Amino acid sequence: LYNKICMISYDFSMRGVYLLTFLSVAMFGGSYLAGSVPFAFSMSEHRMRLASIFGAGLLVGTALSVIIPEGVESLYNSITGFFLFDHCIISVNSRTIDLNDKMHGHDGNHSVIHKSVGLSLVVGFIFMLLIDQATRIVTSTGGEKSRYKLTATVGLIVHAAADGVALGSVSMASRSNVQFIIFLAIMLHKAPAAFGLVSFLLVEGFERFRVRRHLLAFSLAAPITAIVTFYILLLVGQQSSSLSFTTGILMLFSGGTFLYVATVHILPELLNSNSHSHHQLNQGEIIGNLSVVHSVFTVKELLAIIVGAILPAFLASHHSH
Repeated sequence: LYNKICMISYDFSMRGVYLLTFLSVAMFGGSYLAGSVPFAFSMSEHRMRLASIFGAGLLVGTALSVIIPEGVESLYNSITGFFLFDHCIISVNSRTIDLNDKMHGHDGNHSVIHKSVGLSLVVGFIFMLLIDQATRIVTSTGGEKSRYKLTATVGLIVHAAADGVALGSVSMASRSNVQFIIFLAIMLHKAPAAFGLVSFLLVEGFERFRVRRHLLAFSLAAPITAIVTFYILLLVGQQSSSLSFTTGILMLFSGGTFLYVATVHILPELLNSNSHSHHQLNQGEIIGNLSVVHSVFTVKELLAIIVGAILPAFLASHHSH
């Protein structure tokens, strides 16, 4: 039975590898193509703003209705003694274990899980807060323009790497619908970010070959991190029984980063964007590349946020039936 479980686990892992590889290549290609657009022509700021707002809504919806529930489920699966593959329950002890019976008498484990959920979300949120603030501090105090431009690029690369952790960790669950939802959310905020980054660097006088290097690094960050995260989790799963717990922790950490990027980073920057976006660099201005003053969201923009937030929940519930 143990060998059978291992074979099934290996089969699901291989499916995850193939889909993750495809999504990683698509993510790289999409980011690089979006960043290459400014080399040819400029795009409407209004359309870029709307895309950024819709992407922020997707991040919120994906975090709240997809990543966090999946992460919590993975944590609880880690204390039940069996693996849950789609609709099949395979017992490690060669017998089916009822979930409700298994949960009774494990108050200590429940307490650990409850604390882990909140702590993972908070750590992910604070991690992105520190990255964001560190980038802003160096940007505002840096003497050389080239140095703070590089710092801003590094900040965006770290943001992209956090996205890769989300995609890589959820790939271990071998749930293609969840992977596609997260991929869509990532792409709809990476594409405007790549476009804005390249636009700013070109306006500031960077040589084109150097701009392409920055774009290449940004485009590779999420795919590489996703694949590395997947294989680290695969290694952990082969050496211990903590795979489900580790996957859950990483997914909740990613949920915290998504919530920060959307609610504290993107939306406020878009709401308070001003006309001197090309004089003082920060990551929010890179993402939107905006120069139009907006104190409130328009009805169309509010609808974009709402639709973006609801869409992941709709897709997740649709695929679960």
